[in-house]
Amino acid sequence: MLGGAISGETLATRMRRAISGAAARVRADIAFAFIDIFIVIAAYTIALAIRMLEPLGVENPQTFARDFSKLLPIIVVIHIAANVISGAYGHVWEHASTDEAMKVVMANSVAGTAVLAMSYGLRIPLIGIVLPVSTVVMGAFLCLAGMGLVRFRSRLFSFRKTGGGNRILVVGTGRDAAVFARQVPELADRGIAVGFISDGHSAPESARRLAGLRILGHLGQIADLVQEYEVDEVVVVGTDPARTREVVDRCLEVDVRLRILPAAGDVMEDRSAAVDVRDIKVEDLLTRPRVATDLEEVAGLLKGKRVLVTGAGGSIGGEIVAQVLGFEPAGVWALDRDETLLHDSSLGWTGEPHIVLGDVRDPEKTLRTFEMIRPDVVFHAAALKHVPVLEEFPDEAVLTNVIGTRNVIEAGSRVGVSNFVLISTDKAVDPASVMGATKRIAELMVQLGQHRDDGCVYTAVRFGNVLGSRGSVIPTFVEQIKIGGPVTVTDADMTRYFMTVDEAVQLVLQASALAEGSEVFVLDMGEPVKIVDLARRLIRLAGLTPGADIQIEYTGRRPGEKLTESLSTDPMALTRNPKIFEARLGHPTAYVVLDSVADLEDAAHAGNQEEVRRLLSLLASAAITAEAAPVEVELESQWS
Repeated sequence: MLGGAISGETLATRMRRAISGAAARVRADIAFAFIDIFIVIAAYTIALAIRMLEPLGVENPQTFARDFSKLLPIIVVIHIAANVISGAYGHVWEHASTDEAMKVVMANSVAGTAVLAMSYGLRIPLIGIVLPVSTVVMGAFLCLAGMGLVRFRSRLFSFRKTGGGNRILVVGTGRDAAVFARQVPELADRGIAVGFISDGHSAPESARRLAGLRILGHLGQIADLVQEYEVDEVVVVGTDPARTREVVDRCLEVDVRLRILPAAGDVMEDRSAAVDVRDIKVEDLLTRPRVATDLEEVAGLLKGKRVLVTGAGGSIGGEIVAQVLGFEPAGVWALDRDETLLHDSSLGWTGEPHIVLGDVRDPEKTLRTFEMIRPDVVFHAAALKHVPVLEEFPDEAVLTNVIGTRNVIEAGSRVGVSNFVLISTDKAVDPASVMGATKRIAELMVQLGQHRDDGCVYTAVRFGNVLGSRGSVIPTFVEQIKIGGPVTVTDADMTRYFMTVDEAVQLVLQASALAEGSEVFVLDMGEPVKIVDLARRLIRLAGLTPGADIQIEYTGRRPGEKLTESLSTDPMALTRNPKIFEARLGHPTAYVVLDSVADLEDAAHAGNQEEVRRLLSLLASAAITAEAAPVEVELESQWS
């Protein structure tokens, strides 16, 4: 019954829409017909008046004019009938082409010929007059000019290419779009708005206008309309990812700049808001809603606390520092081993975090740093992350990602850290690379840390690729586009999950507030994105055409790279935040993990790459086997 009601309602809605559309078209045609009647009367009257002004004008002009008034209604009927027969009504003239123009020409040619035939060939007795040939020819020509002007006025005048500013097509038909369109002429660097694109996928009513401009079509027609109206710039009003992504995809092959008005609500409050129009960025194309952060819950964790962030010179670590500063902590310490990255990151921080130069691979220095700071909360972002590089140097990956994590956990436990959050990755799921294996082992140590009985809450946060992070695919593509290409993609079928850096950090902060201990949190990142599609969109956002201006080349997968990534191999549990899930994973016992980590450390310090790879594979396999098994952990002394 419910399905039938929905179907019935849909059918009724469609019928109402069809009836409404038909009524609108009839109203438009009637309006055109009345205008045409006026044009015919004016055209033939003017033609006859001009004929009477000639030196050899007509005899008895008063009588001729009186008799002409009797003939004029017949001329009007002839022209209107010719229009109907030739199909000069029923069109959306803003989209008219040469075929429609020829129908207007044909209608007036046929009507003029019929008037001549009536006047000279039929010699209607009731009228008893003969219109001069020049009057008929001139009258038919003036009718053609007037009817053509009315029908093609938008093409001839309103949308004529001007020398100043861009021609803008606005995507959206709401009030915000109308306000923006009215503001366009007020901005010196803008130009003119040529019309609107509706959000739907069906043709809008031809009579609809918004802010004095026509709604020219729907999203499916945008590429054709850009070319037809010589559009320089498409502005998307609002930040609906699905709509923005569709606009980009449909404009892949046309030469037009794509921009966005991200804060449409601001337009309602501030007349200058239109200047906030910006280029569309790749983060606007994410396939899911942004994560909502419970600021009060995060503030309860961080306010008045001493916070240490490792890897603070990196993209994630630097953003953690920036956001934590906004929660009124007692102090923030930013630790990294690269003083250049620390300095560069510090330029973007609002506040005065304490800079700490140090390496988490050094256990003694790490412990001294913790004893000096005595942090309450630790965000551990220090890691090596580039998959192909770490395949060649697995010992370095182990010393930073595994031993460094152990050192930070140990130091934190010694000084009484209350919350510890590890920054992890989707590559830790069923790891196929050295980088993924080392991060999964780091997760294992965090899970085991919860059983130390030191009062600290240990958790890990797992997410995919971060847009714009150093060395990631986006900056690489951007640089390749800047130099003219080619853009290199490893595999046409490779997909990845993506998120923005501020979202990643919001997830980290939210996870730290949600954590009760031993969790591995995962963000709902929507559907994975094909890397080649991302490359095409970036080329398009640069105002270039893929395959024409910039070539895409396929290089083949590099060592350690998966074709696809996943966020968890097992079902995930819900948390209080609907966009954050928990991967409830078992793990090997403390004996297995910590003994293997000790062996890994020895092999890494010795530079025995093959042994490092072997031990990583064994421990990663043990972790996969134990992920769904009950966990029993004993002997805290294993950590000592």
